[in-house]
Amino acid sequence: MKHWWEGYPWRMIQTNLRQIDMADINAKEYAKQLKGFGATVVTLNAAGIIASYQTGHPYQAQSEYLTGDSLRQIIDACHEEGIRVIARTDFSKVHYDLYEQHPEWAYRTAKGEIVNYNGDVHVCPNGEYQQKIMFEILEEVLTTHPFDGVFCNMSGFLVMDYSGNFHGPCHCDSCKKKYLEIYGTEMPETDDIRNPAFIGKYMQFTGRCTAEHKARMKALVKGISEEIAMNGIDYIRSESNTEIDRNEWIYSASGNSRLSAGPFHKRPADNASVDFMGFRYRHASVSPALMELRQWQNLANAGSTSIYIMGHLNNHPDVSSFEPTKKAFRFHAEHEALFTNMVSGAEVMVFRSTNWQRADDEVYGWIRVLTESHIPFDEMSINELQDAAQLAGKKCLILPGIRNLNPKQAELIDGFAQNGGTVIATGDHAVKNGEMVLKCLGIEKVKETRRGCMSSMFEIRESDRSSFLRCAETPFITPGAEILLMQPQEGAHTYLRLIPEHMFGPPERCYYTEVSDEPGVIAYNYGTGKGICIPFKIGSFFYKEGYQNSLSFMQDILFRLAGLREIAPGLTPMTELTLKKVGEKTLVQLVNTTGIFSNSYYPPVPVRDITLVMPGKTATALNGGHLETEQNGGILTIKLDELKAYEAILIE
Repeated sequence: MKHWWEGYPWRMIQTNLRQIDMADINAKEYAKQLKGFGATVVTLNAAGIIASYQTGHPYQAQSEYLTGDSLRQIIDACHEEGIRVIARTDFSKVHYDLYEQHPEWAYRTAKGEIVNYNGDVHVCPNGEYQQKIMFEILEEVLTTHPFDGVFCNMSGFLVMDYSGNFHGPCHCDSCKKKYLEIYGTEMPETDDIRNPAFIGKYMQFTGRCTAEHKARMKALVKGISEEIAMNGIDYIRSESNTEIDRNEWIYSASGNSRLSAGPFHKRPADNASVDFMGFRYRHASVSPALMELRQWQNLANAGSTSIYIMGHLNNHPDVSSFEPTKKAFRFHAEHEALFTNMVSGAEVMVFRSTNWQRADDEVYGWIRVLTESHIPFDEMSINELQDAAQLAGKKCLILPGIRNLNPKQAELIDGFAQNGGTVIATGDHAVKNGEMVLKCLGIEKVKETRRGCMSSMFEIRESDRSSFLRCAETPFITPGAEILLMQPQEGAHTYLRLIPEHMFGPPERCYYTEVSDEPGVIAYNYGTGKGICIPFKIGSFFYKEGYQNSLSFMQDILFRLAGLREIAPGLTPMTELTLKKVGEKTLVQLVNTTGIFSNSYYPPVPVRDITLVMPGKTATALNGGHLETEQNGGILTIKLDELKAYEAILIE
């Protein structure tokens, strides 16, 4: 039986209803506004911190403002308009008066202190509130209201507050007891997240607790109805947001959608574009151009159109982001058959660390290079790699500083190279507990790790020049502060040579006199494929510094050594290009990022006279562009007159 969310045209509006919004809400008008915007799904507040309904549970705080239409009436009105409704819940905190009744429910710092943020107290996933009361409240709300899905906000172990203060791992009695049961030792009395002896085991502990909790929740929800979609199982929700004093990652929406959708796009990827600037300014919108850009990035990377606002469409005062967002909603509605039947056409996979929502400079550097070189790629959390079928259709895997591969993962990656694929790995990727785990890289051993390097460089030798054509005018590659000295296996081909540390000071004395034999790139034929090892974090250096030197080097690795094809030669790096398959057809999507200037987002400048080279016979532009095509031997040369904010080209 097909579930409602499978192949569903997902256009989400998340309305975070404040307590006061329920005082005069009109259910039919609420649903009508959603329909007019183009929504097919809505997420709204239901239970947890505040109940938006008449509750019978003694530990569920109920809103004082339930004088407008009821939550049930709102759900029914949405269903009448053909809109699915997802319950937003949040069981991460309880009000202080409830904490006073049950102090054992609270999260505790290593010093035994609670986190009380303006009267809301953090609770622990191992305490009775989340282990028992939460499930009772969920059962109440899901059996009394016909929700189509459920989303638990801020689930897991909450160690930071709304001001960004870090409070460390939980040390409540429930956690200590469970930690002792699992490991046979007392939990260390520390909140030092940098202590690897503690944090590694603690992360295993929290991961195990979270998995158990999720399994129990799934059993409860699916026991009520198999047709209730669960976030994290049936669909994946993420956020592209901003925060005051935090740097913005320009490919946030693209990356979140790629990771959530997965290469086979079997699950809805709901990457919510957050309308507000941050926790401090929830009623002021970010730049309209940023909101529009995120929607096009979502669509281009197999995500959905999705917007997240405070209040609802009728009473949200800052509407500056509405019309830009509606453009993408309308386009998706016009072509929803395409967007609900896509699979990835990318030949490259980038692996992320297990916590893929955490910023990772090495990954971000490779994402920038791939995106700005117009190489389509997918992303996957390394802990999702379970079998070789997940790598079907890929020609290249990139491991940006991925550490501690388990034997199964290493076997799958080596098997990929053995069967003709290329594996690119950077930094201390191949090492676990001092041992090499990837055979395909052709590394005998790591001889030394040098940290704090100030002047070390790698020289491109004359014999390397044919492989590094983009570096013709730049003989030196700058690696950053950490370099691994690796012993290649017999038969490996090496490129570049290390210029070790030399004088760093007055210009009269800043020169080198030695070039060592230590290689900067190691390529190793393995089976019918190959491994390429870069023993430093070039991605991190490029992400932080952004120099052409690093970009040219990485492009030569991708195009020359790995043999990836160029789809859009001459296209400005300020354009994203993605490749999807829709049956026998190919969908190329272009997103214009020329409007990004420093930390501001403006309407993009049109990009003109774009040339694409693709297999195919005919091509059609779906968003207003004009095409000229020329077909020769199965290869189609496509010329697009102008790219405004976004274009989609369907190739047959």
